[in-house]
Amino acid sequence: MRLSWPQHLQASRSVEMAGEDQRGMAMALMGISLLVLAQDLLDLGLRAQDQGIKLSVLRD
Repeated sequence: MRLSWPQHLQASRSVEMAGEDQRGMAMALMGISLLVLAQDLLDLGLRAQDQGIKLSVLRD
């Protein structure tokens, strides 16, 4: 993974603290953060699949 889960959380919290005048930049950074998170999760799933590990998914 490129970022750990705490690093992903910190990135989202940092973007959340952006002021009104930085809203556009904050939205762009959040989009990038979501893309990185999606890539990290995909990489994790593919590695688990290659190793024959079944990942459990939490459901509500």
